[in-house]
Amino acid sequence: MINSVKQKLRNGETATGCFIGFYAPSIVEMIGASGFDFVVIDNEHGPFSWSEVEEMIRAAQLSGTVPIVRVGYDASDIQKALDRGAYGLHVPMVNTKSDAVETVLQAKFPPAGKRGVAYSTRSALYGKLGGPDYLQQSNDQILVAVHIETIEAVDNIDEIMSVEGIDVCYIGPTDLSVTMGYAAEGPNHPEVRKAMDRVLESGRKHGVTVGIQAGNAETLVSQLNWGAGYVGVGITSFMQSAFNDIVNAGKTFSK
Repeated sequence: MINSVKQKLRNGETATGCFIGFYAPSIVEMIGASGFDFVVIDNEHGPFSWSEVEEMIRAAQLSGTVPIVRVGYDASDIQKALDRGAYGLHVPMVNTKSDAVETVLQAKFPPAGKRGVAYSTRSALYGKLGGPDYLQQSNDQILVAVHIETIEAVDNIDEIMSVEGIDVCYIGPTDLSVTMGYAAEGPNHPEVRKAMDRVLESGRKHGVTVGIQAGNAETLVSQLNWGAGYVGVGITSFMQSAFNDIVNAGKTFSK
């Protein structure tokens, strides 16, 4: 198991991916075939069963993109995602150092963490893999991204980034703007921008990749130019944009 996204980040390269929150293995294959570095299977907001998550992971692996799962708020979600073969995690609402420490402990096998060990799982190829080498490789290769979505998290960002095992601090611009009280203005509010800049500055200081969400190709480029090293695009945002363009083009046609 080699996590190409984690390798790129370690080498100082950028990685781009796509979030999908509905069950569609064929679309995951299209995402991989398009050349995205990773796909985030959104099981925080998405209505997935765990068997569906597994099928989405399998589709990502078949298409050559790194499967990552955004988990919900139950700590057991982390093990369920990893046992099904996810190469990484997005963990929402990590607001304190203790939240970050607990996330790493749940994601890593002993002695680095407290993830339960079972060699019968899909991640261990149903018993084909096992032992110290498998445990160490999993600990080395699993990508851990924690979401920075509140001003509390921003205020604690240096402590969060100091936790060994955190690979990405991922800004959720919409959640951050809403929790800061700027829902109407959104992520472009000056105070929200200032908070995001604080996260980016901390990432540079601690050597931790800062990730962020983007809505389209233009925003993705803007986020990379800003300094993000890991950018995700929500599939529904650019699908809806494409639908609107086609519908509007049809409305303007006249014989």
